[in-house]
Amino acid sequence: MDPLTNGGAVGRDAVEAVLADPGLIRPVFQPIVDLRRSAVWGFEMLARFGDDASGSPLGWLAAAERYGLGSALEARLVQAGIAAREQLPKGARLSINVSPEALVSREVRDVLDRAPGGLSRIVLEVTERARVEDYAELTGALARARAAGAAVAVDDAGAGYAALEHVARLRPEYVKLDRDLVADADADPHKLAVIEAIGLFAGRLNAELVAAGIERRAEHRTLAGLAVALGQGYLFGRPARSLVAHRAQRSDQPLGDLVDREVPVVEAATLDAGGEPPPSARGRIVAVVDGEGRPVGLAMPAGAGWNRRREALTAYIDEEAPDVARRALRRPIATRLDPICACLHDGRLAGLVAVDRLLGAGSAMSRAPIFLPV
Repeated sequence: MDPLTNGGAVGRDAVEAVLADPGLIRPVFQPIVDLRRSAVWGFEMLARFGDDASGSPLGWLAAAERYGLGSALEARLVQAGIAAREQLPKGARLSINVSPEALVSREVRDVLDRAPGGLSRIVLEVTERARVEDYAELTGALARARAAGAAVAVDDAGAGYAALEHVARLRPEYVKLDRDLVADADADPHKLAVIEAIGLFAGRLNAELVAAGIERRAEHRTLAGLAVALGQGYLFGRPARSLVAHRAQRSDQPLGDLVDREVPVVEAATLDAGGEPPPSARGRIVAVVDGEGRPVGLAMPAGAGWNRRREALTAYIDEEAPDVARRALRRPIATRLDPICACLHDGRLAGLVAVDRLLGAGSAMSRAPIFLPV
């Protein structure tokens, strides 16, 4: 019996004990897999408290919220996840669950702002236990996290309009399919149609799909065939205390190794005022940036003039080439071969990556993936 809960409901004393002693939080990690290659892509951090091995983390969070300690407990969990990042295999990412309410709280904001080395390789998985009241505040918090290197995922995406509107407002890099939608999807044409529709929607946002709760090989094969990029579930591994238990190895090439840093640049304000890229850029693709050096588009040579792209695919320099390649190939045909804007962790342009270089790196790596023992 767990002395924190006395074998019953989580009380205020139990929550306060965890807040006073973060060592009572026991992170566990479940692998997230590249479904096409059956290789580990990253992990989701879950949590256990004290000796309460069977206790639901949601139960603890609900109790903490009742006592006005919800954001404080989530801040401790985020802190534990950031600390665990040092155990990650090379190139792997760590997804940490956090609610919209906690994301805009002072407690979680302080943890994110003080993360050693920023938030690279961290994915903030936004859960939704209650309706979001202030999207401006939430998207501001996410923008701050992205500027520090984090990516964003939206949890339990369904097919309803409200859920899709939520995703559109947050514009995540990853959209996670609900377990109920994934279960037995291989034998349910309705579920397959819904997943395809959500995949098309996510692709328009340059987001990748993540399927939760995969337990059968037939589900794995079917979802991979639907271009669902990533997945997790008992088929690939149960949550474990040690990352080593999953034998996760990554050796993928980071995007930064492929960047052409000698690219011509022009500010958007110059083009808005009727100006053009510098004469030295004639015949070359030009990166369009804002006043702080962040990419906002491209200028493509078109005869004697320029064809301006108002949007461009961006990615951080420490992202893995295969991950970026998948996003690049989901773009509309008209822009699919446009170069990718590689960014530093503060969002400023580092350079451009040609799609042919990106695909060359990805195909070379895919010949020798590290497979999960399933």
